[in-house]
Amino acid sequence: MSVDPEDRFDLPRKFQHGVIRRERCDRSVLEAVSTAGSPDPQDIATWRSIDRLVAQDGPAAAVRFFAELSAEDVSFSRQSWSRGSVYDSTLRDRRWPLMLRLLDLVRSGTDEEYGEAIATAEKLRDEFPVPASRAAMAVLALDRPEWCSADIADYAEDGEGSEDGEGSEDGDDEHHVARLLMLAVTTREQARELGRKIRHWEWVNDDRRAEATFLATIGAGADEFLVGCLEGSRWHALNLLPKLPSELAVNTLIGELGPKDAQAALLEAAKRFPRRVLRLVAEAEPATQVDYVLRLHVAADPALAREELGRLSEAARRRVEALLGPSGVAGSGGGGGGGTDGAGGGSVPVAEEGDLPRVLVVPPWADREAGKPIALKNLPTPVPFFRWPARETAGPTAIPEPAPSPDEAGNQNKIVLTMAEWLNSEYEPYSEAADVFFRRYPGQAVRQLLVCALGTAGPERRVAEAAVRFVARQGWADVVALAGESSPEAAVATRALLERRGLDTFPKSMPAVPLWADPASLPGIVLAGRRAVLPASAVRVVVQMLTISSRREVAPYGGIEIVKEACDARSLAEFAWGLFENWAGAGFPTKKLGWAFDTLLWFGDGETARRLAPLVRAWPGEGGSARAAGGLDVLIAAGGEAGLREVYDISQRSTFAALRAEASRRVAKAASARGLSADQLEDQLVLDLGAGRDGTLEVDFGARRFTVGFDEYLAPFVTDGAGKRRASLPKPTAKDDAVLAAAAQRRFTELKKDAKTFAVRQAARLEQAMVGGRRWSEGEFQAVFVQHPLLRLLGRRLVWGEFDGEGALRAAFRIAEDGTFADVADERFVLNSREAGSCGTIGVVHPLHLGADLPRWAEICHDYEIIQPFPQIGRPFFTLTPAERTATRLDRFCDADLATDRFLALHRSPGWGGAALWDSGSTVATGRRLPHHRILIVRITPGYREGRLADTPRQTITDIWLSPTDSHGRRGARTEALPLGGIEPLTASEIIADLAAAVGT
Repeated sequence: MSVDPEDRFDLPRKFQHGVIRRERCDRSVLEAVSTAGSPDPQDIATWRSIDRLVAQDGPAAAVRFFAELSAEDVSFSRQSWSRGSVYDSTLRDRRWPLMLRLLDLVRSGTDEEYGEAIATAEKLRDEFPVPASRAAMAVLALDRPEWCSADIADYAEDGEGSEDGEGSEDGDDEHHVARLLMLAVTTREQARELGRKIRHWEWVNDDRRAEATFLATIGAGADEFLVGCLEGSRWHALNLLPKLPSELAVNTLIGELGPKDAQAALLEAAKRFPRRVLRLVAEAEPATQVDYVLRLHVAADPALAREELGRLSEAARRRVEALLGPSGVAGSGGGGGGGTDGAGGGSVPVAEEGDLPRVLVVPPWADREAGKPIALKNLPTPVPFFRWPARETAGPTAIPEPAPSPDEAGNQNKIVLTMAEWLNSEYEPYSEAADVFFRRYPGQAVRQLLVCALGTAGPERRVAEAAVRFVARQGWADVVALAGESSPEAAVATRALLERRGLDTFPKSMPAVPLWADPASLPGIVLAGRRAVLPASAVRVVVQMLTISSRREVAPYGGIEIVKEACDARSLAEFAWGLFENWAGAGFPTKKLGWAFDTLLWFGDGETARRLAPLVRAWPGEGGSARAAGGLDVLIAAGGEAGLREVYDISQRSTFAALRAEASRRVAKAASARGLSADQLEDQLVLDLGAGRDGTLEVDFGARRFTVGFDEYLAPFVTDGAGKRRASLPKPTAKDDAVLAAAAQRRFTELKKDAKTFAVRQAARLEQAMVGGRRWSEGEFQAVFVQHPLLRLLGRRLVWGEFDGEGALRAAFRIAEDGTFADVADERFVLNSREAGSCGTIGVVHPLHLGADLPRWAEICHDYEIIQPFPQIGRPFFTLTPAERTATRLDRFCDADLATDRFLALHRSPGWGGAALWDSGSTVATGRRLPHHRILIVRITPGYREGRLADTPRQTITDIWLSPTDSHGRRGARTEALPLGGIEPLTASEIIADLAAAVGT
């Protein structure tokens, strides 16, 4: 008799090997298994003991022995064992394997032995009325189902054995009883009753045999048991419930749709039991996640949905019909099924096969014999081509047995292949090193790679092909011409390799397309020119291409570029976003970031970045830190300048330190790629907090509007329609729009916090610019500090200087409120850099530069009531004495005593900490990195350990010297110290000021 697929239960493969055979068998079969042994040495010892007892006294004696053993209080606490306690390793602690072996011996006995064993078990159930003993007897006598029913009726589990669920003795013994009852169950009625009794089940991770046997015996009747597992073992329950042909299982998954792991389980159930899930989801109470699952399910199989309409209630039928649309085709977005263009446009026809790229009609994995790559043999091995710089080979030559020379041809081939593999490395330093390598040696590396790229098929060929295509794509070398140096055949084969675009690089078995990625549930993809929409079959090919593409690869699967060339960019972006939303709605089911997320990299645009930015900001708080970090890459790749600005904004304002660090790292990387310093790029990206060019922004209460401006301290204030200035927004009145007013209040509150953070960050940047001697061109200075709506407010509170090409100060000036410049005499000042041939640059003046003009600048700041954002004009400054300039030791601070926390503050302050030294685990020095790889070392005693400052509350400075290199020894031994006069005066002043503050002088 055939079984309706909707009612069939297939035990998962991973459980099949754990099913315990309970039917009668021949003793010879058992002896063969016993001879094979067991992977567990303790099991072997257990088997031998019970086998010996059965051989001497028969199965009935062994049954009595086990009943007596089970009647004793011999429970084993997992909690105490995890804490390292020693327990009595006797047979009493091996009850479970002993029970399984006894079951084997009893079921394989003769009819007489079996009858005697069961009769003994019946007597022992009355003689030892202990739950574990009675349950064990029920397992042995499967032809006495009434025993199991009686034991289940008597069974009452009080939680998981203890209030804290950590495995008390009673709880552990009840867990053992429960496992025995699961083995004894033979009917669905018993299973349901046991499921009602066993709640908060903790899945046995190290031995699934009881659960596997239970599932194999009961099938769909295990639903109530699994529902009870949701709290104690949610992962296992959600893994198995979708496999049960049970309405309870489906309804339970619908009820669990809050957490996203249940969404993935329900979608799996929909693939296995589509009619049942469609009916129950359609009848469920409407909710966002329920509607999402229903939309996906209807879109995946509209024909099935129409067939089921007659079995639905009136309300459920209307919900499904709304998704089907008048034509009976799910209308969630086009899905390549024709009709909508998926990008907000009108209706467009479905593309004919002749209008599509061939790869979308007959994908390479559908015709694996066609277009096999050319393989050439006996290509000449190139001669060694590169010589390593001396600093890169100095290390191995100092080793007694140096590594093989990298200049040998064979080793160079290995190096090139290694670099080709590193191009795809997830470890960023490897991929960056490979990128530098191929940028440095493009042509020479290609010559080496072509030997593998045109050779025999295999992993090395695939890696070499990808690297050759990478070099060609970057335009670093004429790959075909280089191949022609070997032979005309090599040039032809290389040209074919490039034209194939890696289309023949795909796995032996293509990944299955999940339900949430079904083309019918996705927005349509439109051909370029918006002339036709891709058919569903072509969209499925695109999805399959995406499943084998990854951000970890040098480039996505080659067909992705063909799709981008053939299709409308906006519709691709909408398609990618729809796929991403489905993936997110299914609970982010794929490993790591997932190919659905990577699709945003390949197809995303500025709108994608705008939608994604708020999600990236929120994900770390939802346990999605890895997703948030990956989202930063999408913002930069898809959003261009606007996306990079979002990443910079995240680096400054995110409340999650790890995300801020990831964003800062990407901003620095983007700056390097543009040939800029991180500071220069930050100047271009600096936030305006929504202010216009006049430094203000509008907020709307509906009936009233207010203007928000910023004072000289960057604190926001409000001006009403009458020009009256307020410190904050007024309270809404009855005439105001409540929604708009509430949104404006929230925005103003966030603005105050953001403005404070902005002011602190930018003041710190400007102070470091002064200390580090950073300079701006006049154009940069005008754009950043004169015209920027917020930074100009900081710029007006500082004294600036124009410096000549030698770094000497030409003149100092300030920025007036009207944007003009004034000198020390408060006269109008014109930058000399405007003069023809001038190479002057502009920077924040250090008081050391001002000389005799310093008092006058102090008067100007006083007269104009200028409060500087950090100490500048009033900043203490110092100079080295003539003796100190020639000395190699800064004696003025040596032997000074200071608190450890003051030294730690120095070590962590800007510019310091670049040369921390350790001795026996204690920090004994700090350092300040200087130009030309020099480091100023400050040595202390006795040193301190992080987290144990109280052990050494005071430190003494023992030495201060200038090291000529950063290779100064891990223990801080004094090297060839340089004269301190080699330190630039401004830097020397800051060093002395920092040390004076640390020692309190």
